[in-house]
Amino acid sequence: MAGLAGCSFQRGGGEPGNTPASTPNTNPTPTSDTPEPEPYFEPGPTVGVETVAEGLVLPNVLAVAPDDDRLFIADQTGVVYVHEDGSLHEEPFLDVRDRVIELGSDLPSWVATDERGFLGFAFHPDFADNGLFYVRYSAPTDEDGIDHREILSEFSATDGTADPDSERILLDLPWQRPIHQAGTLAFGPDGYLYAAFGDGLNPSHGQNFLDNFRGSILRLDVDERDGEKPYGIPSDNPLVGREGRDEYFAWGFRNPWKMAFDGETLIVGDVGQELFEEINVVERGGNYGWPIKEGSSCHDPAQPGIPPADCPDTSERGEPLVDPVVEFPHFDGDRAVGFAVIGGHVYRGDAVPQLDGEYLFGIYTRSFTAPSGRIVAATPEGDSWPTRELQFAGSENGEVNLNVISIGQDNDGEVYVLGTTAAVSEGMESQQGGTVYRIVDAE
Repeated sequence: MAGLAGCSFQRGGGEPGNTPASTPNTNPTPTSDTPEPEPYFEPGPTVGVETVAEGLVLPNVLAVAPDDDRLFIADQTGVVYVHEDGSLHEEPFLDVRDRVIELGSDLPSWVATDERGFLGFAFHPDFADNGLFYVRYSAPTDEDGIDHREILSEFSATDGTADPDSERILLDLPWQRPIHQAGTLAFGPDGYLYAAFGDGLNPSHGQNFLDNFRGSILRLDVDERDGEKPYGIPSDNPLVGREGRDEYFAWGFRNPWKMAFDGETLIVGDVGQELFEEINVVERGGNYGWPIKEGSSCHDPAQPGIPPADCPDTSERGEPLVDPVVEFPHFDGDRAVGFAVIGGHVYRGDAVPQLDGEYLFGIYTRSFTAPSGRIVAATPEGDSWPTRELQFAGSENGEVNLNVISIGQDNDGEVYVLGTTAAVSEGMESQQGGTVYRIVDAE
């Protein structure tokens, strides 16, 4: 889940290049002389939450169709639920569990939580007229040397219900390992579909756009066809007419788990490996540095916990490496700051005026044994966005008390937190701790 297998927690023996060199003690023993440590994030506004849904497994997408008040909540198990008039419909909008890999199946011991499953969901901008929507999911396979296949498909819906037999597969990619798939789908203001893919636990894929789609954000025209391809290629994609795959929009990512548009601005959270998490503003043709850099720091895949003193500011092809607008470490001294950034949304709602214009993102967790995610507000200004951690009214510790899986937004600009009350150590895939909160004003 959210790249955790690659940044901190394993069930057992570590995968080479995937296990921290050391794990600091996150609970040092205090003494009477120990001063209260300063928080890593400055305390931010106090907000409340309103429960929208609970009893799910791993809710990881909240989607809305244009001009539609309903919320569509996707569970990683392969079911999309409809929330309307204060409750979930009994009948799901879409159920494709028969073609989505069973969560927790055949995971190696070094993977803490299952990142596979139903990963992305987005409505076509003209959904009201054409009934089309798009999904990303992990499909099982019996192929030797392949863990599963990553599928990007188009479906259609009529009379408010999806037709599971209408599937048209756009991409079908073999995935050798059970992590770093990424998964988010988003339509841009240009009408094109943007799809995020992780590096598949092979760092070199971040800089390889010649023969695969890993470590990248793709940009597809789903309304057209390009020869035998079941989609079209936007003519202004950065590699059209150049060396590389025409589908690429940006590259140099490790595991861009969640991304979203705010107007014309695409913002993505890229999950780090050993030391840092990062938020990036994505530009056409941008190279975001992985694995040359982790965040803005130099990175050596052979020694991921020891940043080199120097590294290039450009790729081997001469492209400038774009630094993040937000980055934070996994640890601040002995204290865990958090693992696996969860890209979010710019708040555009009315319920919490003090959050207007703030980019709200999540941190998956700080602990293997307790739900301990965080919600952070970043102010989009300059090259380095200042951050503050939201405080939650009615919570004894002031925290959201979830492992945060996703951040959603409705058509009114209100923001939602999707997560689970189950701890990583409890086997979240087998629990029903999945919860969706709406962020509201503190009362």
